[in-house]
Amino acid sequence: MAKNYNTTDLSPDQAMERHIYHRDQFAHYLRWTHILKDAKIGDDVVDFGCGQANLLEVFYRNKFKCNSYVGIDIRHKTIADDAAKFASVPWASFYEADLVKNYLDYSQFNGNKVCAFEVLEHVGKQNADVFLENFKACGRDDATYYLSTPNYDPRVGAAGNHTYDSGDGRGVDVQEFDHYELEAILKKHFDIVDKFGTFASQKDYKPLMNDWQKQMFKELSRYYDSNLMANIMAPMFPDAARNTLWILKRKPGDIKVPKNSKPASIDPNPGNVDDLL
Repeated sequence: MAKNYNTTDLSPDQAMERHIYHRDQFAHYLRWTHILKDAKIGDDVVDFGCGQANLLEVFYRNKFKCNSYVGIDIRHKTIADDAAKFASVPWASFYEADLVKNYLDYSQFNGNKVCAFEVLEHVGKQNADVFLENFKACGRDDATYYLSTPNYDPRVGAAGNHTYDSGDGRGVDVQEFDHYELEAILKKHFDIVDKFGTFASQKDYKPLMNDWQKQMFKELSRYYDSNLMANIMAPMFPDAARNTLWILKRKPGDIKVPKNSKPASIDPNPGNVDDLL
């Protein structure tokens, strides 16, 4: 595993055990259910930077069956654990790969829904272009792509695990993009179809609210705490949100060109996980 990547992630299980529910955890769950809402029987889903395969677990526990689910992550143990945990799901497979390298033929996956949730900020800003090209290669010509990542705000600072030495000579540095910086990079690779805030601070979105939004906020705040309000209001204010979910499509004329190599998936038997790419 490359030393210049940050490989930490949030643990829903730990949050449940501790009974500590933060807006970040709610945002994770709502992203997964957004895909579940859009999903159709027979979909081919690629989870680019799948971590603990929480998206697959949401599908499985909600009795939703994909045609195929492919989880890709750089962490050897994580992929082995995922393959073992979901060995009884015949339409799920897992691959160990560095998402900013090209030794795996991502074009073989041919997903119609391709997700990268909270991954870009972990691979180093200098790798954003190759990350996005590999991400795009996982989908067919008409695929829908879903990417979420924090929006850097210098007034707040970056999360501790998003500030690290990515090995590009800058030393310890922030690996988050601000909203408009990321928008410009995404436009180089995709058409932006839509975007939603996933959580936002009141100080950022309240000045932007119109009359009906103010009334909505007032009524909902009577019941929901500030963590939930951060998630409920955020989709209406993606530019002001602390985190945004981007909905993307290939640009017109950007036709997928498959390679000839075929990847080998992870055997669900943990004893065979040495046969990795």
